Amino acid sequence: MTSTDVVDAEFGMEFDEGNMCVFDTSTGEDLAPAAQALVHRLFKLERVVDGSLGGMRVVKLPEGVTAIPREKPVPKASESTKWEVFAKEKGIQKKKRDRMVWDEESQSFKPRYGYKSRKSLKDVPVLEHTSDLADGENPFTKKKRAVKDLVEKNEKKRQANEKKSRRKGAAPLPSLVEVEKGPSGKGRIPQKQLAKSAKIAQRSTASVGRFDKRVGSEADNPQPVAQRRKFDPVSNDGGIKVERKRALKIAERIFLPKPEPVQEPKEGPLGKKAKKQRKKH
Repeated sequence: MTSTDVVDAEFGMEFDEGNMCVFDTSTGEDLAPAAQALVHRLFKLERVVDGSLGGMRVVKLPEGVTAIPREKPVPKASESTKWEVFAKEKGIQKKKRDRMVWDEESQSFKPRYGYKSRKSLKDVPVLEHTSDLADGENPFTKKKRAVKDLVEKNEKKRQANEKKSRRKGAAPLPSLVEVEKGPSGKGRIPQKQLAKSAKIAQRSTASVGRFDKRVGSEADNPQPVAQRRKFDPVSNDGGIKVERKRALKIAERIFLPKPEPVQEPKEGPLGKKAKKQRKKH
């Protein structure tokens, strides 16, 4: 197809190069001219060098015009956390802080947190003795403990926020313990069910409970012994006979017609009289 034919074929067509679509409003069933016209337009677009593809030249597609429907519905917005509600009320906007900060003591830039950060105690040779320190208490140990407590506190807050903002109607997490109703109508957990759940939990580790420490009076969880699969011998005559017999049974069950079940006649009033007469004779 020449370029003149392509221009002639473009009449009555709508193109969307961004989505690589062409819409032909004509009644013709031959779609080859429409596809050729779309390819002709794509070759006219700007070409750029893509470094991620090893310096290959690729075509830069424009923004799509056609609104394509979504495969799945728009996700529902989750409930706001306590901090998000507070920030919205106070007009606080989130600002991205710099990763590196200036440290006055070392006169250099250091990470705000993490490895070799400004708050690291490894580079601090001396700490001031504050009034809240007890006699003989190590200030380094106290500061490490405070950091650990703060991390645990933040983790508990995060879990509480996730639990609160969890979307409604979600399926509950599977439980190993089944609660039954007792005689009084209240829920109770049977002792056998608790023991079974404890055994399942003991084996739910990377080592299947082999190298885990026992807690208090926790019972040992014996490892399951793998049973080896048994195969029939095929080297001697006995194994061949067993295999032949099994194959014949399968063939008979498949190919031989099944016998129809014999239906006994229902006993009516006449049938009972006939039985009594046979007993008399």
